[in-house]
Amino acid sequence: MIRPPGAYSFKESFCQKEADGMAVWKKARRIWGMVCLLLVLAAGLALPAAADVGPKPSVEVVFQGLEGRRYYATLLGNVPQYGPWSAEEEYLDWKGDPEAWEAFAAYPVPEGWYFLGNYADCTETGRFVWSYYPPETFYVLVWLPEEDRCLRSVQPVSRYAFDSRFTVTAAEEGLTVRSSYDYAGEVPGFLVRVALTILIETAAGWLLFGLRRRDQLALIFRVNLVTQLVLNLLLNLCAYFAGPMLAGLAYIPLELGVFAAEGAVYARCLPWPDGCEPHPWLYSLGANGVSFAAGWALADWLPGLF
Repeated sequence: MIRPPGAYSFKESFCQKEADGMAVWKKARRIWGMVCLLLVLAAGLALPAAADVGPKPSVEVVFQGLEGRRYYATLLGNVPQYGPWSAEEEYLDWKGDPEAWEAFAAYPVPEGWYFLGNYADCTETGRFVWSYYPPETFYVLVWLPEEDRCLRSVQPVSRYAFDSRFTVTAAEEGLTVRSSYDYAGEVPGFLVRVALTILIETAAGWLLFGLRRRDQLALIFRVNLVTQLVLNLLLNLCAYFAGPMLAGLAYIPLELGVFAAEGAVYARCLPWPDGCEPHPWLYSLGANGVSFAAGWALADWLPGLF
């Protein structure tokens, strides 16, 4: 029997109504989901933002010429408030020796400069560290309680890196400040990271893909030497100027760039073993994945090098 156009059996009609009902339910669920999401976002925008996460810049000052003398140190900023530090705050018990506070607060600072309230007794440590919102430009000021006098740096200095380090030499006429970042100390870690990556990626080509001829190994060495020097240099610059968090965030996209660059060179120039189907992109992905995992594991054992 031929069914007239538009006619449905009872079963077909029921299934069609059920399908239509499910479609309406899914559409309503999506709409309500969007409404709830917008409400949550609106509530979040109405709340005050009080988060302060992530590493902050720091200033470390190491003193010379004050050995055997008791002294306190602070930094004079060129703004009346920086972060939580303010020139208008009063002394509180948790801030340390009240006599040192009074000595720094009473010091006749140059016009446009301020004592911001952060100071420390540096007699035992020989250093002063301002690790939370240090002023960008500052004088170094030292108070000698036994002599009841202050010594100030001859010229103001500025932070030059995310973690800026200075050496201060004391003399009767004042303090001389010079930057003392350990650039040479960064070189061993830099070279070790490059060398280990080249070794691991060469070993991956040798063991997993049969890339053992001299011309194959020479190309792999040259490509990795260039990419790893560029990668580690960029990571070091990120850490130097913006801190470890930015370096960590930049690592993944930089590593993806290395994979793409190496894969493109291997696809074009790497001679593959006779009788084997070429897999240059797979090799680039696998070698970089192995070196990434190895570096991640070694970072826990040798944190100074990674």
